[in-house]
Amino acid sequence: MILFFQIFIANIALLFILITVHECGHWFFGRLAGIPADQMRIRLLTFPQQVQLRDSDGWISVSTFDRYFERLREFIPSRAGQFAYVVGGFIFETVFLAVITVILGLQGYWLYAIVAPGVSLMMYLVYVFAMDIPQSKSLQKPWGDSTILHSLAPNWAIGVAMGMVVTRVLLILLSVTRVFW
Repeated sequence: MILFFQIFIANIALLFILITVHECGHWFFGRLAGIPADQMRIRLLTFPQQVQLRDSDGWISVSTFDRYFERLREFIPSRAGQFAYVVGGFIFETVFLAVITVILGLQGYWLYAIVAPGVSLMMYLVYVFAMDIPQSKSLQKPWGDSTILHSLAPNWAIGVAMGMVVTRVLLILLSVTRVFW
């Protein structure tokens, strides 16, 4: 029973940490692309969690996609730069997940090393198939990171999605087989 509660609490903490790291990735890549720090802010206690952009009228939520993306284009005119800004969340999240999985495994917490990428994989699949794609179809425009990436560069977006799934499956398999620990 104690193990159940430990895993439950660890999963809740992991979800919050992964979301935070993901949003920090957007912010970091936004800075690299030239968005001034005072023109972005991370919002974790809103839905969806996001990096908001500022214009003359105040802070813009990604939920107001047209206005948000118009402002993003002002800061980052190239599609490649826009793609990097959006994919930055996935990059940070994946690198963090790989590092934390290896650390957990090396410290002997192999069960948590399995659960961490498993939770991340489930979170990603639920996000894409239960939230991003349905909302995008309903609104008939991109809504979340995956559909925005697809609108910018469809083939690269598919590669990113496959990379998200494959890296998590590989981390799970490495943890289950305890290859490195």
